[in-house]
Amino acid sequence: MAESLTRRELVRQETIEKILAIAREEMQEHGVAALSLGAIARRLGMRTPSLYTYFDSKNAIYDELFRRGFLAFGKQMNERPDQDGPLRDNLISVMSSYMRFAQENPDLYQLMFQRPVPGFVPTEESMAVSLARLGEVRTQFEPIFSSGQLETNLPFEEARDLYIALQHGLTELHLANNPELPVGEGRFGKLVEQAVQFVLDAWQKQ
Repeated sequence: MAESLTRRELVRQETIEKILAIAREEMQEHGVAALSLGAIARRLGMRTPSLYTYFDSKNAIYDELFRRGFLAFGKQMNERPDQDGPLRDNLISVMSSYMRFAQENPDLYQLMFQRPVPGFVPTEESMAVSLARLGEVRTQFEPIFSSGQLETNLPFEEARDLYIALQHGLTELHLANNPELPVGEGRFGKLVEQAVQFVLDAWQKQ
């Protein structure tokens, strides 16, 4: 009986993964807010009500993708290169990794950092995951600003958030203008190093 249950659980998990994969494909093709349970069900060859066996609502699918998105984002930022390198390389790595995640995962990026779905509010559990991952990323800025290599009259939190706003804005413009081009190319994607130098020119000790 236990072995049979394990097989059923395996099939269930495989179906969940298929649902989420199809949901992401649909979001990328038609827009995050346009996700349709009917479209997912048709592609799986099942009736729409059968999806409720796995997710009790469309928002439940959004919620799981929101949670997984932050796990993937945190992993990518934690594993980015040049974290222990020179200041300029470290800052370029932060901005490039953020932009690369957004470009490689536009559907998740929108769900995580924009509000494309009216009425969708992540569950407390998923919000806790997002806040934990964002906390990890933000702590990566602490040694950058506390190293003494930068000098600004702003509190650390404001200086950090200003840099985050700069990289977010540059990322949004790159995705809007040249989403097909890799980081480092395109009208705004090529400005990562210049943006970092702009910060260093303003804040780096002479």
